[in-house]
Amino acid sequence: MTETRVTYCRICSPLCGVLVDVEDGRVTHVAGDPDHPLTRGFTCTKGRHLGALHHAPDRFLTAQRNGPDGFEPLPTEQAVDEIAVRMRAILDEHGPEAIGLFVGTQTYTASLTFSFAGAWLRAVGSHKRFSTMTIDQSAKWVAQARLGTWAAGRQRFDDCDVWMLVGTNPLVSMQGADLTGFPVHDGFRRLDEARRRGLRLIVVDPRRTEVAAHADLHLQLVPGTDVALFAAILRTILHEGLHDAAFCAQWVDGLGELRAAVDGMTPERAAAVTGVEAAAITEAARVFGNAARGMAKTGTGPDMGPHANVAEHLVQALNVVCGRFPREGDRYAGSGVLSGRRNLPAQASGPARTWDRGYRSRLGVGTLMGELPSPILPDEILEPGRDRLRALVVSGGNPAAAFPDQTRTVDALRALELLVTVDPFPTETAQLAHYVIAPTMAFERADDTRGYEHFFSEPFAQYTPPILERPGDVIEDWEFFYELASRMGLLLNIGSRVWEPGTPRPSSEELLESFAQRAQVRYDDVRARPHGAEFDVAPAVVGPPAPDARARFDLLAADVARELHDALTRVASAGPPARPYLLAVRRSKHVMNSLGRRVPISLPYNPCGVHPDDLDALGADEGALLTLTSDHGSVTVVAEADDTLRRGVLSLTHCYGALPGDDDRDPHEFGANPARLLSLTDHRQPVSLMPWMSAVPVSAVLASLSGAMAPLKDAKTEWGSADGDGVGG
Repeated sequence: MTETRVTYCRICSPLCGVLVDVEDGRVTHVAGDPDHPLTRGFTCTKGRHLGALHHAPDRFLTAQRNGPDGFEPLPTEQAVDEIAVRMRAILDEHGPEAIGLFVGTQTYTASLTFSFAGAWLRAVGSHKRFSTMTIDQSAKWVAQARLGTWAAGRQRFDDCDVWMLVGTNPLVSMQGADLTGFPVHDGFRRLDEARRRGLRLIVVDPRRTEVAAHADLHLQLVPGTDVALFAAILRTILHEGLHDAAFCAQWVDGLGELRAAVDGMTPERAAAVTGVEAAAITEAARVFGNAARGMAKTGTGPDMGPHANVAEHLVQALNVVCGRFPREGDRYAGSGVLSGRRNLPAQASGPARTWDRGYRSRLGVGTLMGELPSPILPDEILEPGRDRLRALVVSGGNPAAAFPDQTRTVDALRALELLVTVDPFPTETAQLAHYVIAPTMAFERADDTRGYEHFFSEPFAQYTPPILERPGDVIEDWEFFYELASRMGLLLNIGSRVWEPGTPRPSSEELLESFAQRAQVRYDDVRARPHGAEFDVAPAVVGPPAPDARARFDLLAADVARELHDALTRVASAGPPARPYLLAVRRSKHVMNSLGRRVPISLPYNPCGVHPDDLDALGADEGALLTLTSDHGSVTVVAEADDTLRRGVLSLTHCYGALPGDDDRDPHEFGANPARLLSLTDHRQPVSLMPWMSAVPVSAVLASLSGAMAPLKDAKTEWGSADGDGVGG
């Protein structure tokens, strides 16, 4: 008998409401929940196939130990015991910095995992924490820490009359909140409503993306030239007096220095570099500058390019000089139903520069927002010396597929004395692990929306119980970290909660309610609304600045000035590229980074987007095999015509392909990993050590493979942005 159960999706940030048909313990159908107040029946193709992920034939249903003959299943309790013994031995012999944690994208969508994973690493005493954020968007953290932030956060999209999206496609990626500010729920409708009330949308992207197709102004720039474009936009705004002079006088330092630094980048000069007409650059500056409210926000496009730090800095500086932040009495972005009401003042928080103080790794690298930059992870493993990283736990991620320079990354992971992954599938990283812990998946665990309330435009909350029984011998991700700490004899501490070794493990439901102790409504009231609800809570209003508020933004510190000068000089004086094409990253709407590639939703590979005129110039038809070569490596890809791209730009989704050593495999089978084209050590950004991952010069020639080719599907694939919005596992 089929039973329909109410829950929500946990693949990405909207947490869309879904109705799940279950028969004999198996999901038979997933549909959008029409009674969900925010998504109102919408769910993307990934969400509609979430049931297939739960029942995928290669899913692990118990822990695995990796040996000479491959994976060997073993009871999860035994696996945790063995891991704890080996981890404790490494801790005792080599100290806490020999142990590390990598947190992937899927860690964040399980309500309890992030807190317990971090608590375990703190209990170990290690600073070796890494995440997907510093694979593809570390420039955001660097820019914020050098420029400063606004204590009351961002403006609300619904209150604005202009919005600028740079290198992001949130109608596909569903990225919102502090990343893009775009509504994560019902984006098409919300955008149409905003434009009808007068909002002007500006999109900066080398591809005519889904969101660019709705824009009032699309600046289709040459990839990697963001720094010139935004220097010209800032110059225009400052020359024409469109900045907020009163705001700058009260809260900003360095306005004159920034004005001088961008003065030489006129719209005409920027046009020659970016390929965007000077008139369009000027129009974008005036539309943005003349608006009363509205922000410029980025995705991964500029943050993965050759001048990531200063490109992101200029975009954030655009918001600062125009004073685009909520003021006293404004409603602030994000809700606080379960997380509690916040008291946010209308004042600046000065530069933080966390890398200049506190912990520095043995390689001399400081932290960003409490994390070490992911690009140094292979170095931390491979470079000999004291505090070398010897043991790593990977939670909900896939660095072997996501990191640049896949060969070096894989060599590093293989060199670990102990690699543990928490993952339901034999991903590229899991294949290298000594142990794999098989976790519950979304429909098999209790969750609530507390951790994503900052993404929500309305005061919404939802709780879901498990709607499927746990299969086999799986455990929740957080339970693994809890048990690992206990068996290592470590004290776990999360806020005011402390668990001593041997303390009976609480239930997920108990923890969820405990973590929501600051909620503005009773937890039982949230439980009583299975479809979720918008709750009548106190208005989220920005407060006044503190009487002694003195912190100010710093528009152009000395190191930023040097980087900006160098970047503008390089971009303005660059001759013809060494190779004829520029490779840009891209999001597929059918997968979430490496999650879900095994489910036959669409093609099992990642086609390479090529402008039809470029296909003709290469003498290639759609579906032809092309070999792409950079200064670092080569991959073979399947070409697909895409007239939304600029000529000379190719685009390819990250996290596909096989492990090194399988280079002779047909790309129709697993696709191609652009990480093979990228170096981890060349063109690193200051502070973040972020390598050059987009706008990478490549050549392209026709290729062929021996053996039979897998047939191409007749249907066109439906992708998304040429920006990627993240490459973590």
